[in-house]
Amino acid sequence: MFLYLLMACAIAGSAALATIVLRRLKNRKARQDELWFGYRQHMDELREASPEAELARVAQVYQRAKRGTKAAIAWERTGVEQDSWFEGMSPGPGDLLLLRGSPGWGPDTSSPNVFYVAPGQVLSLMAVEAQAAAARHQHRLAAAGGTTP
Repeated sequence: MFLYLLMACAIAGSAALATIVLRRLKNRKARQDELWFGYRQHMDELREASPEAELARVAQVYQRAKRGTKAAIAWERTGVEQDSWFEGMSPGPGDLLLLRGSPGWGPDTSSPNVFYVAPGQVLSLMAVEAQAAAARHQHRLAAAGGTTP
């Protein structure tokens, strides 16, 4: 009888512990998502405060080299894609960047409109995973009837 009581307590305790752990993990993920959502809002505010900076998403990476990365970027405001060169940097596909730079001649592609980004001209970067976390939080806000920007 005592053994059965001990086993029942062990099972109940394990279930309670598992519930607590899972709830903490879910709450932790929600807090992390909220932080990334705040970071995305910060990027938008920084863009508004820096008229020479724009948001762009890395559409495709063509080549990674020791000196930098060739990629196609899509400007967030217009959706227009543009070839780019990131000197000394290696952004990944889908990354959201707040950047400055300048257009110029692209000798490899014979394009007069390559966007050159020098070190220090990427003001902020948000990886794909962080964007997904921010979107989850925004979805939670909308589902709860909260406000979204």
